[in-house]
Amino acid sequence: MPINLKEYLQNWNQNKKVNFSRYNIFAAMMALVRCTGIQNRLVFSFAALSLIPMLITGLFAYNKSSEAIKTKTSVYSVEVMNQVSANIQNELTKFESDSVDIAFSEPVQNTLAYYDNMNEWEKNDAEIRMQSMVAKKFSFQHSVSDILIYTNNKMKIIAFGNPIFKFRLKQDYLNDLFDKVTPRNGVPLWAIEDISKQEDSGNTGFMPERYGKAGILLARSFRSLDKGLQAGYLIMRMDESYISRIFKDINIGNGAEIFILDSEGTVVSSRNPKIEIARPYTNASLITKIKSYKKNEVFSFNGEISGKNNLIAYTYIPGADWYVVGTIPISYLNAESKRIGIYIAVSGIICFLFALLLSFIVSKSISKPLNKLVISMNSVKTGNFIVQINDNGQDEISVVASNFNNMVKEIKYLVDEVKNKENLKRVAELKTLQAQINPHFLSNTLNTVRWLANIQKAENISSLITSLIQLLQGCMGKGGELVSIKEEVDYIKNYLNIMAYRYYDKFKVHFEIEDGIMDFEILKFVLQPIVENSLIHGLEPIDGQGIIIVKGYRSGEELKITVTDNGVGISSDTLSNLIQEKPQNKKARLSGIGIWNVDERIKMYFGERYGISIESVPNLFTTVEITIPVIGKGGVNQDAESADSR
Repeated sequence: MPINLKEYLQNWNQNKKVNFSRYNIFAAMMALVRCTGIQNRLVFSFAALSLIPMLITGLFAYNKSSEAIKTKTSVYSVEVMNQVSANIQNELTKFESDSVDIAFSEPVQNTLAYYDNMNEWEKNDAEIRMQSMVAKKFSFQHSVSDILIYTNNKMKIIAFGNPIFKFRLKQDYLNDLFDKVTPRNGVPLWAIEDISKQEDSGNTGFMPERYGKAGILLARSFRSLDKGLQAGYLIMRMDESYISRIFKDINIGNGAEIFILDSEGTVVSSRNPKIEIARPYTNASLITKIKSYKKNEVFSFNGEISGKNNLIAYTYIPGADWYVVGTIPISYLNAESKRIGIYIAVSGIICFLFALLLSFIVSKSISKPLNKLVISMNSVKTGNFIVQINDNGQDEISVVASNFNNMVKEIKYLVDEVKNKENLKRVAELKTLQAQINPHFLSNTLNTVRWLANIQKAENISSLITSLIQLLQGCMGKGGELVSIKEEVDYIKNYLNIMAYRYYDKFKVHFEIEDGIMDFEILKFVLQPIVENSLIHGLEPIDGQGIIIVKGYRSGEELKITVTDNGVGISSDTLSNLIQEKPQNKKARLSGIGIWNVDERIKMYFGERYGISIESVPNLFTTVEITIPVIGKGGVNQDAESADSR
């Protein structure tokens, strides 16, 4: 039958397109690049090579500068909080020392020792002597507004304070202070109070003006010097502004705040009127977060306050159980980074535009003479052999143009001879094509035999031919090296169907393959040689019928496939050399592939950790186990790739 050359070339082009889809990613990218003009490629390459490093450098510089600013600000803020804390601690220590001096002074000790037995005149005289003593110490310290002494029976003695506008705390608040102070055995308790904690004495206007809106209280119990028993209580009140002035003028950033919280989240001191003193802080969860970070000794963290992100730094004052807290808006920290980012972006855009201009000039100097060369080549392609390119350049393209001119001249003299040779070549190719045997001819012929067997009701011949056709198609090498486990199992079944006619009722085969692994991939012709060995060397020598069990399952990232037979087994000497020695005899084999070859193929493709292991007990059983990595459609997994690289 004559071959249509045009149809053959069309089929070849179609196969070429199909094969293109099998290229690797790199080849596909190369093909895509080649679909773009040289000038566009050069411009794009220059742009990418200038833009990508600038973007990476810019982002890296921005992130690093932003991180450095935040880190340094965080460290600086913590240091500021530590310094503020140290200054406050020094002041509190002074007040604690003063309270000790007062509590253990002779007038206070003597008065409390005999207070219950004194008459009113003696009590007034003792109070005056106390006030005289304390006034010498605190007359010039405007921070202390009141000092109150209480007996064990809660009787009040004013040791220092305004004689007209007396400082009086509400009884329930006062009792709560006594309850907290008593078990502390002389350890001072620091608290915050405002007018809401005071009795209404008509001094509500004078007190805030004279002593501030809130006061910080030092409360403590103290003992008698002679007997060591509890003698009474002492309460000192200082103006809150005396503490807030320590950090009032400290600047840690625009919108930043510094304030003091006690362990319950109540504001002890603040320089911002919006943060109310002696009231719970607006963000109730802040004190909880601070305590949580304090356990891990982390003294700065990011948190949300009033819906805005802030850098929060704090330090702890153990004597008062207070936390000095500083909050800095993240927007302030990012402002400098944003300016740096803008500078980087502007300089990057300028450099990028300059790179584009340079790339356009360079690409034009290459693409323009190349376009002239392409036009001239197209003209020669139409049969015009008098084309000449005038190129006065000194680069490689001018050399190509000169060689092109010489080539055209030579072609002009040889064209007739080339045409004759081409005609002879086409005739020879046609004869060669007609003489070739199509690889599928045998398969088509066997299909015809199967069709005739079906017509004649020779079902056994039809089944045998069908299996042979499918085996033949597998051996012809369609596809790549990998096939699905399902395809490999079907291939074994076809092989066993053929062998069943040779070994009539000699063996039975049982498959136990997990459904979940049927679509995973395996090397082609891996199972068939093992099954063939089990049949020929294991079951053929025994009397009676044998059985072959093929199992497949997944174990983590590995596939395990075992082939077990109940044949004659393998001796230990033979077993130790079975995989290590390359077999020489390939007779009576369908594929000519032995166990040694299978093990070698697996190790070469997947790595040394994979391959075949054999377990056998003579005259009882033989099990061959194949171990390969889990492979989906499309290629090997990472383990296999790393094994290939090794």
